[in-house]
Amino acid sequence: MTTAITFTAGTTAPSNEKALNSIDDRCTVCARKLGANPFYFEVNTSWEIIVPGSDEANSQGCFPIGNECAKKFDANLLIKMSANAKVGA
Repeated sequence: MTTAITFTAGTTAPSNEKALNSIDDRCTVCARKLGANPFYFEVNTSWEIIVPGSDEANSQGCFPIGNECAKKFDANLLIKMSANAKVGA
């Protein structure tokens, strides 16, 4: 069984996937500029936050979240990527 919670973006967050793809330097939750070494969360095809790597077949990928917004999430649902990690590698 996959552990998941429903993700609801804040009112200042981008409202669609196209907008999210164009602002890689912004927090997905609040749209503020990201600091160095942000956290990431993974979502499935229903846009529920899942434990990273737990539902590979239905993953929509990982999205950045700023350090302040990350404090509101269960730490088990967040990951840090190294500065030289390649997406999709």
